[in-house]
Amino acid sequence: MKQIVLEVDDSVGKIYKSFDKESKRLFDQAVSLMVKKAVNDATFADYSKLLDDNGNEAVKNGLTPEVLESLLASDD
Repeated sequence: MKQIVLEVDDSVGKIYKSFDKESKRLFDQAVSLMVKKAVNDATFADYSKLLDDNGNEAVKNGLTPEVLESLLASDD
């Protein structure tokens, strides 16, 4: 485990400090999962945008479903 410092408002800090050891562990796991999900969602959005941009560029350069099918059927 890697320890980091998060700044939160005073009420959240007071609540966290009142937790027992097990509650802190569960809270830490929940925050960790939320951060991972946020990063994965951002990564997926970036990846999806990249695919969309590439597809739009291909269409702009004349790629049609027929041309794509021909290219995919080619042995080259």
